[in-house]
Order: sequence, then C-alpha cells, then structure tokens
Amino acid sequence: MTIKGVLHQALKVACIQISSGPNKAQNLANARQKVLSAASAGASLIILPECFNSPYSTAKFREYAEPLSSSPDPERSPSFAALAQMARDTKAFIIGGSVPESDESGKIYNTCAVYSPQGTLLAAHRKMHLFDIDVPGGMCFHESDTLSAGNQITIVDLEGYGKIGLGICYDMRFAEPSTIAAREGAFALIYPSAFNTTTGPLHWELLGRARAVDNQVFTILCSQARDPASSYPAWGYSLVANPMGQVVSGTDEKECTIYAVLEPSVIETSRQAIPITFQRRYDVYPDINQVVNKKE
Repeated sequence: MTIKGVLHQALKVACIQISSGPNKAQNLANARQKVLSAASAGASLIILPECFNSPYSTAKFREYAEPLSSSPDPERSPSFAALAQMARDTKAFIIGGSVPESDESGKIYNTCAVYSPQGTLLAAHRKMHLFDIDVPGGMCFHESDTLSAGNQITIVDLEGYGKIGLGICYDMRFAEPSTIAAREGAFALIYPSAFNTTTGPLHWELLGRARAVDNQVFTILCSQARDPASSYPAWGYSLVANPMGQVVSGTDEKECTIYAVLEPSVIETSRQAIPITFQRRYDVYPDINQVVNKKE
C-alpha cells in the first residue's frame, strides 16, 4: 500500500545556531544577519534557537520579556517586530526560536512565534513543560521560578508544504505531544532549544532521533551555540534527523548554520518499509490522538 507523504513538496530548512548575550539589540542584529544569509542560501524555513534574544537565565527572563501581538510595536516588542520583519524581508517561514513573553496579568512565558513569508503571525507556542531539574553533581535549574507554563499543543500549517509540530527544548522529552502532532499530519517536529552540557551529551541526539523514529517524521533541533563564559553553557550540536532516525545534518558546539532538504519521498519510503501506521494495536491500547480529540 502506498502511503502518501504529509510533506507536499521539497523544503530546504536552516537551523541557525547562535549564542545570545546581555545586549538585546546586538542579539537581534546577529540573528537578522544569519537569517538573511540563510535565505540567500535558498532556505524557505529558517529556525532560531531558544531565547535567542536574551540570556538563558531565570533571573533575566522578566527583564527581557515583551508582549506578543499580531502587530508588534517595535518599541515595546522589538524581538517580535524583528522576527516579523525578517520573514517579510526573506519571504521565508521563520520559527522565532523563543522569546520571553509577558502577558497582561504579569505572567512570563517562554514563547516561540512562527511567521509566514508575509510577516503574518501564524502561531505562538508557549513552552508547556518547564525545565525544573536537579541532577546530582550536575545541573540545577528551575524555570518555574520565573516562567509560567503554556497549555496547548501547537501544530502549524506552512502553506504549500504541510504541517509541523512545535515544542521548545524540554517539551521534546515528552512523547505525547509529538505523537499527537504526527497523527494530525505533521511532516516535521521542530524544537528550538538550549540543552546544557550536563543533559546534552546524555540525551540530546537520542531524543531527537527517537522522536523521528517514533513518528516517522523529520525532527529539527535548533540549539543555542555554546558560550563557555555563560552561567548556562549550551550544548549546541543542532541537528536534523530523518524518519528513519538518521542524522542527515548536524554541527558541533560553535556558531554555525546547518541546512537540510526535506523530501516527501523519504517519509513515504520509511512508512512503506516499516508500516507501523497499520500495525498499531488500538484493540489493546488507546489511540492517544482520539483520546485528546474526545476531550476537546
């Protein structure tokens, strides 16, 4: 049986691995230069890392937070305004990493905004799973000291290409949202991230490849570059994995842009070779997607 791909045409993607410092304007200028360069290389989907506009620090999130709207004010929301302008200038889809977002009640979220090639805000994903961990002898970090959690699974339709599922960093550890996005037809799962040097070598590539194999889709992990002087040194190693779990593009910890061309036939071939879509035992266990849809 032929399984139709959920990606409608080939798509060139770019992951921009950069590190962010305390100067927001400089962070935005660096991101813009990298985005324009990626577009000139032919990328139609360009992805920035988590907290690309600010230090990754619970003590700094509120200071760097901005309100989000469909028409961002460059004075009050310079990061969101810059992302919309990048999209318009490049005529590419922009996955805006993440930006600390402030709402009217004073809550702060870790938010990824997605823009169309016309600069239209398509979606905003608020990080659902907050990074609160205590690794013995390693990392201790509590996002909930400052951030509030989002409460929705985010699936975005990129017109002409198909749907993507979106998460931020720690969201990747939770398999359920990725499964739901894939069942809803997503061709790729995208995770702007800032894994650290404790958890990165243990689980970064493993999780990216696992989510790809679980769902027979592409996974795209876009990390901050590593700054050894930072209080939170990022792991780096941005990557793209195909539906068979193979890393088809990747880098090391330094600033870099990686590219990959996603082909519909790769999804089709993997699903024909290993037809788990037709082999699931819903007579034994529930279809998680149907359970969620019933609740809605």
